[in-house]
Amino acid sequence: MNIIYLRSNIKMFSVSIIFLTILIPSIQSSKPSLRLTFTPDEKYFTIGNMVEILCELINPNEHTEAPQLWYIDFKTGKHTPISRSLLNSPSDDAPDLFKQNKNKRLEYVKKNHLRIRQILVEDTGRYECNCPDCEEQLGKQAKDLQVVKISEPKWHIEPGWPLQEHAKTTIRCTADDFYPYASHKIIRHHHDITSEGKGVIPNNYVYPQKFSWEAAVSPTADWHNTTLRCTVTEGLFFEQKQKRNDFVFIK
Repeated sequence: MNIIYLRSNIKMFSVSIIFLTILIPSIQSSKPSLRLTFTPDEKYFTIGNMVEILCELINPNEHTEAPQLWYIDFKTGKHTPISRSLLNSPSDDAPDLFKQNKNKRLEYVKKNHLRIRQILVEDTGRYECNCPDCEEQLGKQAKDLQVVKISEPKWHIEPGWPLQEHAKTTIRCTADDFYPYASHKIIRHHHDITSEGKGVIPNNYVYPQKFSWEAAVSPTADWHNTTLRCTVTEGLFFEQKQKRNDFVFIK
């Protein structure tokens, strides 16, 4: 009987060791952290859609405080805390986005939870989640809300049509009042000539954006019946403008 009793204790002891080995790493990994989410989680948003923005503190403890959701204006870099008073009765120095919220497109759902209905391109901005009063410094989270506005590129030819063979000519492609710029490509008769001209591209996140590309050329006979295509990628969308079969040469 004594032998059986000893084996039972050994068995129980072994089970306890396995349980603690699994539990302790789980406890150690549950450190406080911040989470900033967009719902839906999109890189680019389309005008007229809706988004919810939420700032959360995960695994809080006795040393953490409430987090804070911020709006950051791309133009000025100003940080504005999201609050009920900001949406219901914004001050004179509040960003225009919140002062123009008369139709309540922007809704304060609860603390650190913002809902934007009928998204406009003017809603583009950066949102940040941090915990300024936490005893332990937590890594802040930031995400950009980018709303796409499409503009069709245009061709400009100087001195104009028809082109004269060997005459100095400026070809220019432009796109105005769009957001956001991603890339561009200029094609002549299936050949990439982007590097043969100079592009002026947006260098910030501010709407509206403008783009231009131009090159000085002296058309030769092989330009006859060719196609010029200007492609500007705006967000995830490709906008193209082509000029075709418009080449008449005068010697």
